[in-house]
Amino acid sequence: MHRKVFALILIDQVTKLVFGSRDFFLGPVHFHPVKNFALAFSVNFGQLANLILIAAALAFFLYYYFSFRTQLGFVTKIFFILIFAGAISNLVDRLYLGYVRDFLDLGLGFTFNLADVFLAAGLIGFALQYKDTKTDFSNDF
Repeated sequence: MHRKVFALILIDQVTKLVFGSRDFFLGPVHFHPVKNFALAFSVNFGQLANLILIAAALAFFLYYYFSFRTQLGFVTKIFFILIFAGAISNLVDRLYLGYVRDFLDLGLGFTFNLADVFLAAGLIGFALQYKDTKTDFSNDF
């Protein structure tokens, strides 16, 4: 799992380096650098509150993953890898730079990066897997 997470973090960080300093169009996609001081979709609770929220969410997913990893299927583990890689890569930006480097703009009113794509895909997949799970985890929390 660690190698997959590291590989995805590396891919995200390289794309941020390559595309994060350029401004151009490629079909309907506008590549331009944006310093994102907020959370996803420009939700901003302040620098410290954002970090606390991110850390709490990561702690929850780490707890959940390691508590139930023997029961989790291969696909669910992939969703967790996507969540971890996206969150950690953006957290590296936030801790090192003070903001997250976004560069992809599809004209939807917000700009994002690959780590955001990893996070969204992992969270959606996890939610769909969790919804279809027959196991009741309600007593575990």
